[in-house]
Amino acid sequence: MNPSPGPHDAARAIEVFCRVAQLNIEDPFREGSLIRLPGYGQAVMTGDLHGNRKNLEKLQRYAMLDRVSARHVFLHEMVHAELAYPTDVDRSHEVLLHAAEYKLAHPEQVHFLQSNHELAQLTGYPIAKNGRAVVEAFDQAVVTAYGEARGPAVLAAIDEFIASFPLAAITANRIWMSHSLPGIHDMEEFDADVFSRRLSMEELHHDKTVFHLVWGRQHHQRHIDRLGDMLEADIFLMGHQPQETGFDLRFDRLIILASDHNHGSFLPFDLSKEHTAKGLLRNIRKFVAVE
Repeated sequence: MNPSPGPHDAARAIEVFCRVAQLNIEDPFREGSLIRLPGYGQAVMTGDLHGNRKNLEKLQRYAMLDRVSARHVFLHEMVHAELAYPTDVDRSHEVLLHAAEYKLAHPEQVHFLQSNHELAQLTGYPIAKNGRAVVEAFDQAVVTAYGEARGPAVLAAIDEFIASFPLAAITANRIWMSHSLPGIHDMEEFDADVFSRRLSMEELHHDKTVFHLVWGRQHHQRHIDRLGDMLEADIFLMGHQPQETGFDLRFDRLIILASDHNHGSFLPFDLSKEHTAKGLLRNIRKFVAVE
């Protein structure tokens, strides 16, 4: 394995993003746009990271993928950091590269899930956070880091990387993982067939199911139950919605995780056992507790 590239090494960054995009497509656990995990080993689900490199590095130390070959780590919403001051620079592109290197080192154990912020970065969909246009700020940060000449090529490689992300994952013990879920008012446009195929760039830009999957809010018991029947899932794990304490349980089958702050959390669980959502709460780990 080559040493990690410096933050301004455009050629290496382009190589890593493009190689890992292909690894995402060729993932042996992937079927269409779905990761389907077997009934053995362990999965580790995270919430939104939003450029929090410290928490990503803690997760890597916890997961010890070089020692535990049947452990799978899921990452999503890595871009568009929360900035303390308006003059700060969004360096979440460095976290995105660090995550891609993680996949390069452990190609069958690290998986990505499509999220609204990654999808917005790919498609140019406008998002404002605290008065800041985050897509434009991310673009400018990449060009500043890699230079006017090579920055656009790095951005193109990042787009290729993001476009390769699967939409969701499901385990043999019926636990579904995705960045979010379609809201109750999105169900008429929800087409579960989207998970059965690899999506084109056109679909990533315009497919309503993809959009509602990563942006969905307003979840209610009856439609979570309906999604459970449609997707053959008993428990849902997701991020997307901020959680000051790092997690929340809703409807006795939906766990929301946040991984982007000091009280953030992640959730390891056994792939060979039956679980309840309430039981899984005992598995939740806090980043602050990881040395």
